[in-house]
Amino acid sequence: MKKMIFNRIDRAPGRHTRILLLLALSVTAVALSGCRRGVPTIAVIPRTCGTWLWEAEHTGVERQAAAYRFNVYWNAPMREDDVQGQISILSHSLKSGVQGVIVAPVEALPLRTSVYRAVQDGTPVIVVGTDLGLAPGKKLAYVLNDERTGGQMAARRIGAVLNGHGSVAILGISNQLTSSAQRARSLEATLAAEFPNIHVIFRSLALPTVSQEQQVTEKLLAEGTHVDAIVALTEASTRGAFYALIEFDRTRSTPLIGFDQNILAPVRTGEIDSVVILNTYQMGRSAMRLMADEISGNLREQYVIVQPQLVTRETIDSSAVRETLDLNWFM
Repeated sequence: MKKMIFNRIDRAPGRHTRILLLLALSVTAVALSGCRRGVPTIAVIPRTCGTWLWEAEHTGVERQAAAYRFNVYWNAPMREDDVQGQISILSHSLKSGVQGVIVAPVEALPLRTSVYRAVQDGTPVIVVGTDLGLAPGKKLAYVLNDERTGGQMAARRIGAVLNGHGSVAILGISNQLTSSAQRARSLEATLAAEFPNIHVIFRSLALPTVSQEQQVTEKLLAEGTHVDAIVALTEASTRGAFYALIEFDRTRSTPLIGFDQNILAPVRTGEIDSVVILNTYQMGRSAMRLMADEISGNLREQYVIVQPQLVTRETIDSSAVRETLDLNWFM
């Protein structure tokens, strides 16, 4: 029964999603109709919205925008795998005459062309979260998470939890985003260099939905493959692995180290060992600061690198973690 409930919650109905996207796009022209008059409007387009991960960015951009007297137009796909939805929102925003765009690409390759065209047409773009393979320069800059450090954090946490010996499964390895690929490489390189007696015995590619990631972990556990710990490199794989561990009653016996902060309550209860989180609040502030510099003609930085944090039961209530969970963007 738990599995059925979890899958029902996390599977987005395609028809409803399309309807919501069409409604969002239909009001774009109204919401942005006056953006060429009065204060500049900046379109901010995360991978999705309504999550701990990306609403913190909303807080960051809104608070920084207030300092520059910018208006923020915030919109995103209803699902984190909806590439075409994100491209459509970006296109509508540009046609409506925004003065700049801050975007966290769902996937690198499909967004590359859209961002390139925007920059060529003279619209400043700040890319958040992953490198698109486009060289930064006039009208283009990046705000990135330090994925190398994030991978090291996860590897060292595994080393501590397993006392330097054991077997690990790695879930959610993605080649669609350079950031996720860097995360995976750093994790494995650190394990190999610092913990040679910890062996990776299972790897799986990232899948777009939580229910699919859950099925991968369930299959791993059902086949009897012995793993001492699991590392999940994405929000979907973290959530999916957690649900599978619940099904097999292994949340206390198989440590789970996850990424991206959309599921933190089980860290407090000990059902998830730890989560490496992105400070999207600071990423949003940095992106809006770079946008203001670009609009004023004073852009000096092309890359800003923001440090991730490891959240454990001991650190979950720290001020540094609370900052990344501040969703009061309207204040």
